[in-house]
Amino acid sequence: MITLTLLHPVQLTPVQHWTFDDSAIVRIGRSTENHVVLYSAVVSRLHAELRRVDSAWEIVSLGANGTYLEGKRISQLPVSDGMIVRLARSGPNLQIHLGRPVHAVQKRSGETTQLSSLHPREVVSEDEQTQMWVRSLPRTKPEANWTMDTDRASDRQETDPDPDDPSRIGKYYDVELIREGRIGMTYSGRRNGQPFILKTLNPKWMNDPRALALFERQVSVLKPLNHPGVPRSREFFRIRGQPFLAMEAVAGQPISQQVQQRGKVELKQAVAWMLEVCEILEYLHGQPLPVLHQDICPDNLIRRDHHTSSYELALVEFGLIRGLESDRGAEGFIAPEQKQGQATYLSDLYSVGTTLAYLISGRQPSLFYKQWREDDRFSPELIPGLLPEVINVLGTLTAPNPRDRYQSAREVASALRELV
Repeated sequence: MITLTLLHPVQLTPVQHWTFDDSAIVRIGRSTENHVVLYSAVVSRLHAELRRVDSAWEIVSLGANGTYLEGKRISQLPVSDGMIVRLARSGPNLQIHLGRPVHAVQKRSGETTQLSSLHPREVVSEDEQTQMWVRSLPRTKPEANWTMDTDRASDRQETDPDPDDPSRIGKYYDVELIREGRIGMTYSGRRNGQPFILKTLNPKWMNDPRALALFERQVSVLKPLNHPGVPRSREFFRIRGQPFLAMEAVAGQPISQQVQQRGKVELKQAVAWMLEVCEILEYLHGQPLPVLHQDICPDNLIRRDHHTSSYELALVEFGLIRGLESDRGAEGFIAPEQKQGQATYLSDLYSVGTTLAYLISGRQPSLFYKQWREDDRFSPELIPGLLPEVINVLGTLTAPNPRDRYQSAREVASALRELV
């Protein structure tokens, strides 16, 4: 029995694992024919094999870019329990455990992180993890109270809104509905003179314990985020069991409004904005459990009215409810795998490309798709007046296959800087 664990590229925390009971050979590579499939441009189609030799295992490197142990290239080596190998110098890290499947993977620091078992060959996206988590939830009503331990947030029962004053929710006043979706609702409001955004469930989901539990899960993901380009979560409370999340309100306008009012944006300005987005994504994707936005588009990038932050833009509208119904983001901006419910952090990078295309063309990216195999492919060469180097960067960002894209927000930022 052998277990392989994919580690986060920055934090070296567990992301996904595969357990094999009776296999004599475990193949690792980019091709879907392998037992362990890793979508990375530096990983070969068949990159490495784990081979059982009597009661032990050995790893054999087969990829053109090599396999590394502690920075040294290896060709064939006995496997020791807990060893971490890297596929290519800049590729994914895999930790190997022998014997019984483990549910806590030992990191280099000695800290342990809990994992759930996944089937071999299964490439699990964030949406799939959410779906599995939602399906595992009990269908009984969740506990009435749970606590968010934070200096600025609290979890309590607020007073009911005054039925004669629909402009109040708990201690928030001047409340107005600004967005109503199939699953969630967004309000603006004020408290102690300060503006806030209030997020909650659409009432039709209030009797669904899975929706309530999923809302709480997403709140717990957003709660610790502390970045100048991301609105802070300030308070979590309930009114008659209905959950509300109060978030920092960002004063400004979506950059889509600037395009609508003034036309396309100069390349230098557009790149400057996308560099900010890349820095935000590097922070989000670098969390111990990577945070995906899944709806990056000009409507969700707010240009601040006042320079109260080191960032000109704020990334808003993190989906609080994912996994209950199809909620795939803005049409034309999202990656093809996201349409299929297979979003990964590379899907966010795809949306950086389509957003950049919108800014420098002044037109919706849906106008620049053309038929490719069984689906449509974003084709930046259809945008009039673009330089070849800009087309190349947009083409890499929006490649239909995730493994053909830039593999991190940092890589995207490096490519963008070459354009200006």
